[in-house]
Amino acid sequence: MLFESLFNFETLLLFLGGCLLFLSYHNIVVKKPKQYKKVRERSSINFKRVAIDRDRYSYRKIPKNIDVIVIGSGIGGLSCAAYLSRVGKKVLVLEQHYIAGGTMHSFEEKGVEHETGIHYIGNIENRQKMLDLITDTPIEWCKMGGKHNGVYDEIYIRDKKYLFRAGEENFIKDLGKRFPGEEGNIRNYINLVKKVSKKNMFFNLKVIQSKWIINIIKLFLKYWEKDYYKYVNMSAYDGISLFTQNEELKEVLGGQFGDYGPTPKKGNFFIHASIVNHYLEGGYFPKGGPGIIAKKIIPVIEKNGGRVLVGKKVKEILRDGKGVFGVEMENGDKIYSKKVVSGVGVNNTFKKLLTDDFDKTVIDKFRDLSNKIGSSTGFIYCFVNLQGNPEELGLRDSNLWIYPDGDYDKLLEEFEKDILKNPMPLFIACTCAKDSDWSNRYPNKSSAIVLTMAKKEWFEQWEGEECMKRNLDYKDLKEKMAQRMLNEGLFKYYPKTMGKVEHYEMGTPLTNQFYLGCLEGEGYGLDSNAYRYSKGLDLKPETEIKNLYLTGQDVCTLGFTGALMGGVLTAHSILGYGTLLDLLTDRNLINDIIKYEEQEYKKTEKRNNSIKANKKLNGFNN
Repeated sequence: MLFESLFNFETLLLFLGGCLLFLSYHNIVVKKPKQYKKVRERSSINFKRVAIDRDRYSYRKIPKNIDVIVIGSGIGGLSCAAYLSRVGKKVLVLEQHYIAGGTMHSFEEKGVEHETGIHYIGNIENRQKMLDLITDTPIEWCKMGGKHNGVYDEIYIRDKKYLFRAGEENFIKDLGKRFPGEEGNIRNYINLVKKVSKKNMFFNLKVIQSKWIINIIKLFLKYWEKDYYKYVNMSAYDGISLFTQNEELKEVLGGQFGDYGPTPKKGNFFIHASIVNHYLEGGYFPKGGPGIIAKKIIPVIEKNGGRVLVGKKVKEILRDGKGVFGVEMENGDKIYSKKVVSGVGVNNTFKKLLTDDFDKTVIDKFRDLSNKIGSSTGFIYCFVNLQGNPEELGLRDSNLWIYPDGDYDKLLEEFEKDILKNPMPLFIACTCAKDSDWSNRYPNKSSAIVLTMAKKEWFEQWEGEECMKRNLDYKDLKEKMAQRMLNEGLFKYYPKTMGKVEHYEMGTPLTNQFYLGCLEGEGYGLDSNAYRYSKGLDLKPETEIKNLYLTGQDVCTLGFTGALMGGVLTAHSILGYGTLLDLLTDRNLINDIIKYEEQEYKKTEKRNNSIKANKKLNGFNN
């Protein structure tokens, strides 16, 4: 009887109503971001430097009382550092390259700038809100296809061309015209793409603090997210085949696979859908070039006394039986901090930066996981300087995906057998045409990048030789590849560039390995295969090693957006977000910063208005 009286239906309703009221109140009240300390203007910059993203490492430049050290200055590392700085943490970012930014960085060669890894970004409306919080001034974006009817990707298969225009309806109707009778199938395919792209439980698990909640969710995940596991274990080709039996259309719909690496028959439908959905509303390019992103983020880190130092490698992450407490540099300098974040990938972190002295079981687990997932594809690059402006050379602001054969697996297998003779897949992009500020910086000059997929093993015989001083066989191979890429790529698709080439530079996976520290010369971190997204739940910000965190694209998904989200997730984890209450109230760092600063701004405005009113009143009385 007592049990019945305590837990009758009316009591249950009252209890649930109370919970709803509490959660509603919790959402209405504006809260400071977790671990928030007021950020003070306390920049530690007292030394001359070439540029803000080329602040050379020196022990005397290291700030005192560092809260967090971040290894690597890609967008994952920089965004994590900047978000932590926004709530009052003092962060030191260490970069082994001579310039900060990772694959965001641009470089000048013979007076012309080249992009290295950011060729376009999609879904910019959602990205802008997050970026505005960590840049000193907003990044401006150039929408691709502005002069070419919104076209952001051109897919060339055999002797046919297909154009992808910004806008879901444009995408559907344009392909519907090329493939009569298929418009309904294409629409259904896009609907599934959007649905699959919203399967976020896998990523939400990465910031949950409570292990017992994680274990419960893991236990029921296969029941709650049946579709996620279905599509992550389905190939992109099979996913497309659900809607059409037209092989030519399948080839076209799979034509952006270079954005994630594996061919449609080897890549999973989940990551394929995420990429397609990401670019449905078009592609964007940062005004001023990709290097501008790092230049706008670094001031936010410096504002709270942090620093971004380049040109020196981290040799080892320091730790003892109690956890991580700093890093040792390649020159022997030891730098101490409360926490360390590695943004240089799982491979580098657990195969190079951590010894087996402590936590061997954890290290072996991550090494085994990275070995099972494997590394993503590498690339061969040809960076081209051109005489003349983009308009007179006929260069477009869209990306060109060029496939001599629509059987992508066969194409890549044949290319690998003889990279100097067999048909070669290509990608061509022109920074000069995408960036509306280009002509102000480089008048009467143009640039292009031509690249193809590659494996480090093709170049392993030269790995032990010094970069820029490798023997003639290596240089000869690069020159032969350059001629193929120019003649079969740039000159064929942009014929007005013939006779206008002033200079070109080649890069290989060994180049990536040297400048960006990629262990296998890879371009996208860990491979984007089904194993990673179904078994890789341990690829999350917080590790079992106390005070050691991971960030970047290995934590989340590949590319700029994946690495940016990795930075956001890591900042969340460090600051203690992801409690049960946070999950129930949908509390997160981004909203906390926005709401709290809006509230503080209103308070300041009210105070200023009150002061003005009092001054006016006093003046009237006098």
